[in-house]
Amino acid sequence: MIQYTIHEVAALLNISTDAIRLYEKEGLVTPTRNPENGYRYYNTEQIHRIMGICLYRRLHVSIAEIKRLVEVSTLEDISDGFSGFIDSRKKEIERLTLEVEKMSYMKQHLDTLDEGSRTISIRTLPAVYPLYHQDSAFLGYRTLKDVFHSPLFSMGNFSYILSVEPSGSCQVSAFQFAIREPMLALTQLNSTNLPSRDSCRCLYTVVAFPTEQEILWDLSAVLKYAGEHQLSCKLEAYAFYVFSIAQPDVILDYYEVYLPLEDS
Repeated sequence: MIQYTIHEVAALLNISTDAIRLYEKEGLVTPTRNPENGYRYYNTEQIHRIMGICLYRRLHVSIAEIKRLVEVSTLEDISDGFSGFIDSRKKEIERLTLEVEKMSYMKQHLDTLDEGSRTISIRTLPAVYPLYHQDSAFLGYRTLKDVFHSPLFSMGNFSYILSVEPSGSCQVSAFQFAIREPMLALTQLNSTNLPSRDSCRCLYTVVAFPTEQEILWDLSAVLKYAGEHQLSCKLEAYAFYVFSIAQPDVILDYYEVYLPLEDS
C-alpha cells in the first residue's frame, strides 16, 4: 500500500502541515508513525479523511462540528448535521444583517454632522420611543446600568428635552434614552405598548460641546432662522447625543437638535 509523508499530503491538498497535525491532535486522522524516526505516513483512507475535513473547513465548519459529524454513520444523521449548520449560519446572517443596519443608521447620522453643524434646515423627526426617562439633567451612571446592559443600547440615543426661552436660551427639563422609529423596526418591541412621541417637522441643526464643560444650550440662531422664514416653533426641543470625537486637546460631544414647528 502506498503511503505519503505529511509534506506530500500537504502539497497534494494545498493545506499546511500544521493543519494536518491539528486534525491528528483532535483525533480526526490517525497516521502511521515510523517508530525509528517518528515520521508520519498517510494511506489512501487517511487522505480521503483529510480531503473530507478540508471540504468542511472551506465551508467554515468548525473542528468541533466536524468531530461530531464524523462520529455518525448514516446519511440521515449527516443530513441532520447539515441542517444544523444551515440553521446556525442563518442566525449568523440575521445577526450580521442587524449589525449592518445599526452601522448604516449610525453612518447616516455621522454623514450629517459636518453639514448640520454649519446649517439649519427643516427635517422630520421620526417617532421617538423613550425607554428610560428622568425629569432632571443629572447624568447618574449607576441609575443607567439597566440601559447599558440592555441589548437595545446600541439601537437608541441618550437625549435631553430642552425648554426653550423666546431669547433662545434653554434649560434641560428631562433626560432620556430613546429609540427612534427606523431602529425600533429592527427590534422585537411592539410600538403599540410603548410610550411615544409622534413624528414631527422640525428645525434641525448640530451642536458640539467639550465633554468636560457644562453644556450651555442656546438656540437663538435657530429661532432667528425661524423668524427670517416666517416659521413658528414650539418651545420644547430635543437634543440627541450622536457621537464623540477626540481631538488633540479636547473631546467633542456632538448632538442633533430638533426644534418642532407649530402645525401650519
